[in-house]
Amino acid sequence: MNKLFLDILYHLSHETGLKLYPDANDACKLHLSNQFYVQLEMDRSEEHLHAVCKIIEIPLGKFKENVLKHALVANYNLDPFESCLSYIQKTNTLALYQKISVKPFNPTQLVDIIVRLGLKAQEWKQAIESGRPGPNMIKSPQKSTPSLGSQII
Repeated sequence: MNKLFLDILYHLSHETGLKLYPDANDACKLHLSNQFYVQLEMDRSEEHLHAVCKIIEIPLGKFKENVLKHALVANYNLDPFESCLSYIQKTNTLALYQKISVKPFNPTQLVDIIVRLGLKAQEWKQAIESGRPGPNMIKSPQKSTPSLGSQII
């Protein structure tokens, strides 16, 4: 069992009031609500914590393509320290992933990151459930059509 991960879960337990323990796979699920949970795992280097939050199963077809396109655009525009959207092919699920540095470890900041993950997941889930491919609509660039007058030499 990873001592650093146990230490992080201990401090996170005190910060949240939850009893957090690693499972048999050295991971821990934090239930944010009835809809979402964040799974935490320590990487092998013990420098980062990996946080994953499954959002929603995406319906197959053109809508799925649009959702994934919106996710790519959202990932392109992110700050490198934010969570990125990912796709789990096995379950056809949209998810959020974040790699969190644990050196130096700050339990309050970790709680903030987990809360932001949950809020972002909720935003995407609500958009998809309402038939939108993402919370922020992508706008096509305006094509400038030259007038006939500008084409005459």
